[in-house]
Amino acid sequence: MEVLNSGVDEECSVCLSSLKHPVITACAHVFCRLCISKVIEHAENSEAACPMCRAPISAAKLINAPTHESTEDANFDGTDWQSSAKVDALMDALVQLRQADPTVKSLVVSQFTSFLKILEKPLRENGFKFEKLNGSMSRSQRTAAIESFSNKTPEAPTVFLLSLKAGGVGLNLTAASRVFLLDPAWNPASEEQCFDRCHRLGQLNNVVITKFIVKDSVEERMLALQEKKRKLMDNVFDKRPSTAQRRKRRINDIRQLMDI
Repeated sequence: MEVLNSGVDEECSVCLSSLKHPVITACAHVFCRLCISKVIEHAENSEAACPMCRAPISAAKLINAPTHESTEDANFDGTDWQSSAKVDALMDALVQLRQADPTVKSLVVSQFTSFLKILEKPLRENGFKFEKLNGSMSRSQRTAAIESFSNKTPEAPTVFLLSLKAGGVGLNLTAASRVFLLDPAWNPASEEQCFDRCHRLGQLNNVVITKFIVKDSVEERMLALQEKKRKLMDNVFDKRPSTAQRRKRRINDIRQLMDI
């Protein structure tokens, strides 16, 4: 059976793997369709509960999550590719950085593996050598990519394409001193974990982080949502919210993002 990846490097809390055919429950949690369907099917007394918050769930109320990658994305060859304002801004920043100091290395981070795949074409056209790392790569492939990027010879890659999820694990990317985040994450802690890959022990340079945000888009509301979550975390040890409160906040977060 062929499984299409959603293109988002997020993880299902049931199978602990990248989401496949993601669906959203009424309580605003995301799972693989097959995983949550099995939970519902094997529920006692036919009263299924969300594995995350224990709220009631049913197959009839599952909503298909938007996907960002298709078969065409997986076979992308750049023939019909057209640039965008965000891609142009990234390329301009990388070119200016190379002109100022050709030895500077950069991490380019996105939640969407399909977006990182698209970036390979303009990087090649602008003469950049790059490596990439995502959740689908084996351990040996990841190690080889990191070693290649960390090489200090003039011929070594200066750009590292990194998916947000893969960047949250124990990587050492102190060879880079610039980070370009292409899209804000739902959880600000995910971004910070990724930034820590190059801002850690062994880093000898100042680390500069640049975030690309589209004006008057959902990305601006994502930033507001991140700030709200940070304030909640500041008070997390003062008073732990109840399950009902957490569920309500999650639903309000989605409403805020959708502007409803």
